[in-house]
Amino acid sequence: MSKNIKLLKLLSGENILAEIVSEGEKSVRIKYPARVSLIPPKSSMQYDAKAAPQIGFGPWLEFTEDTEFFLDKIHIVVMMNPVKEFVVNYESMFSKIIQPNSGLILPQS
Repeated sequence: MSKNIKLLKLLSGENILAEIVSEGEKSVRIKYPARVSLIPPKSSMQYDAKAAPQIGFGPWLEFTEDTEFFLDKIHIVVMMNPVKEFVVNYESMFSKIIQPNSGLILPQS
């Protein structure tokens, strides 16, 4: 993985997935931030321990065309490595090249 993709928990409670462009003493420069949200199961209005919530990705800031932002480190609670599935989904959202999930691509005969 060539990109430095991190999961950030912000003081506001938001979880964002972003490429870390650079990190200074007091700020972090991020690119293509995506909000990570838990989506409750739609199966019923009652709690069901067997129904796992879904994970959704969406724009972190909806009303801008900017793709890079500076975050003050005082607003970041923790910065961590995301699970592989998050990275695959994130890269597919922002990559211009669609990569296969796994396995070899063989020509048809």
